[in-house]
Amino acid sequence: MSQQSNVEDTTQAQKECEHPHSRLWTSTLHKSPNSHVHPAIELVIRPPSEGGTGIVAIDDIPAGTIVMSLRLEEVGMIDATSIIQSYKQHSQNDAVFNMLVEMWEKDLTPVKKSGEETQEGKRLAVLAGIVAHLQLVRYKDRSPAVTSEVKEGFALEESRRLGNFLDAMPLLPQHSTKGDRHPFPTHFLFWTDDEIEILLRGTIAQTKAREVRAGVGLIVREWSKSFLKEHSTTLSQADILNAIFSAFASVLSRSFGDAAGRDLDGKGRMLVPVVDMLNHDSEYPNVNWKWHVGVGDEDMIAEGKGDIAVTTLRDIRKGEELCKCYGWRPAWDIASSYGFVPRLVSERWECSVIPLFPAVLDLAPDVISTPMDKARGDSSLDLLLETNYGPLVQAVIAAVDASVEIRSRMNRNDDPANAAQIPIESDSDRPHQLNRLEVLSLFRPPLPQTAASYPFPRRQPVVVVGAKIAMGADTHNQDYHKRAITSILPAFRAAASAISQLRHNHQNSMSSPIAASQMAIAAASIDNNTDWDIPALCLIRDGIDDRIQTLLQDGKDAELWLEKATSINCSEDGYSRAYVSRNVREAELKVLDRIRHELSEWQVKS
Repeated sequence: MSQQSNVEDTTQAQKECEHPHSRLWTSTLHKSPNSHVHPAIELVIRPPSEGGTGIVAIDDIPAGTIVMSLRLEEVGMIDATSIIQSYKQHSQNDAVFNMLVEMWEKDLTPVKKSGEETQEGKRLAVLAGIVAHLQLVRYKDRSPAVTSEVKEGFALEESRRLGNFLDAMPLLPQHSTKGDRHPFPTHFLFWTDDEIEILLRGTIAQTKAREVRAGVGLIVREWSKSFLKEHSTTLSQADILNAIFSAFASVLSRSFGDAAGRDLDGKGRMLVPVVDMLNHDSEYPNVNWKWHVGVGDEDMIAEGKGDIAVTTLRDIRKGEELCKCYGWRPAWDIASSYGFVPRLVSERWECSVIPLFPAVLDLAPDVISTPMDKARGDSSLDLLLETNYGPLVQAVIAAVDASVEIRSRMNRNDDPANAAQIPIESDSDRPHQLNRLEVLSLFRPPLPQTAASYPFPRRQPVVVVGAKIAMGADTHNQDYHKRAITSILPAFRAAASAISQLRHNHQNSMSSPIAASQMAIAAASIDNNTDWDIPALCLIRDGIDDRIQTLLQDGKDAELWLEKATSINCSEDGYSRAYVSRNVREAELKVLDRIRHELSEWQVKS
């Protein structure tokens, strides 16, 4: 064997041993002559328990410094639009790509938001499908036992072109050949059913986890025939399934909005190497990124060209990690995409939920019912049944929308007395998502009185409430907490009106429909006969008390279960998932505790 051959073999072996993230960093910058990385930053590879891969400063960097500038057409980004269009030009017969093209084109047809997958969700799914397919093709291409069975074509060419980037995204189960830990230990897709059911019980994160798992499960079922046709001759069904799950986890945690607007409404997703190694900091981000193109370069944007520039927001000290804010999202939502909950350092905006209606509504609260009446449910309404709560929730949403229009018209009349009743937006840093009414479904165990006949988890309609939480004593955020109450008050006024009408109809043996106009008047707080703030605040208080009690008790049950699981067999991944569950539970409790305190102060003053 020649000396040159030995050198080449040694170089190849060194590359194989190099961490995929380091190899991606080096190769991306090498093949992109128009990209730039500041000499005062470098990549660091850490285990997930210590923060994972990140980018740190190796010298002081002043504010306003461009620390990275990446030429998109050179670095090898992955986006669904470009790859789908390229495949269509090749006119090849690839079962997976044919299926993804069909899904993509259906995606461009308007769909209803309720009851169907959103267009944004479908675009994300297509990107995940592309990543999974190319990763499987690359794995087979690099596996000596099956490489001869890889067919030539578009998928193979793309997998080689994007090879280092695909290698940097873990592929299950092949990543574990060297004994590494699970690459997504805390992503909801890889929790066990028991962990979802017990560790997250009582939190809104459980609802989110179920939705993510169910949504991906439906897509996998739709895709299975095409993926099996392309890969089942050389890979097991379990390997293919795990590859799809790991691709979804990568896309959910590493992709971000396609500012180029190359797919519908600019809401696409893209994966960009190097820049996706920036970690998240919602409280004190020190860098941001921006899509840079020249004036009038709309054609460049449409073609996905231009530069992504990462700029420092403040002075950065040597040894400090570069972090950007991925965008504000509550803890339970961040956990569903990224598999972690940001550590609370000082203060941040956070969310919880409050039941819109009690689980069981007593229709005759002033009447003493006999045990037989209670057993028959003659004077109660089960509001964990969608047939009962569904129309009420829709009526509340409509009433709040109508109340906004009512108050807006009153404000336009320039009546100072009326204008003064409209909340003033003093908290300018309040996330815009919290300025709209959002009603979600919270999973609840079956009620004792109905558990025998319907022993399944129910859904309870809940209103999202957001406030600023802080470490330690919170003495300066009262205005934020008060704003949190006033923002949800119209919904609970409308709910109180609906409850009053239901009780009136029951008392008078009437079957009249709920009057939406009365609910709108209540929501707008312009009813001259009734002060709806009082019953609304009682609903909020009772709902908060119910949530706090539920979260605390379910948290205790989760810890007891974890103790038993530990005594039998609990992996390091299991401990990591327990840590996430505690964090999402604690975030909700902090919000509810702060608002409950402010509510007590408010009612005392009233």
